[in-house]
Amino acid sequence: MAPNRKSTKRIKDEIAKLEQQLRQAEVREAERLGMLAVKAGLHEVDASESAIIEALQEVTARFRQTQKPTAQTA
Repeated sequence: MAPNRKSTKRIKDEIAKLEQQLRQAEVREAERLGMLAVKAGLHEVDASESAIIEALQEVTARFRQTQKPTAQTA
């Protein structure tokens, strides 16, 4: 039996479909994070964009530290 080879067009079509799925997932995540920021009152904070980004990076680092892989998740 011949190997199952995909044409370049088919591969490009699959890549385009995956890129679209990625964009949709990013939009959903952005909406989710935006809603969480509003619930937390971040929209009422008078701070520069760079200050907010820095604070969010600190929060991200804190959550990453608490989510270190265990034997079950590694």
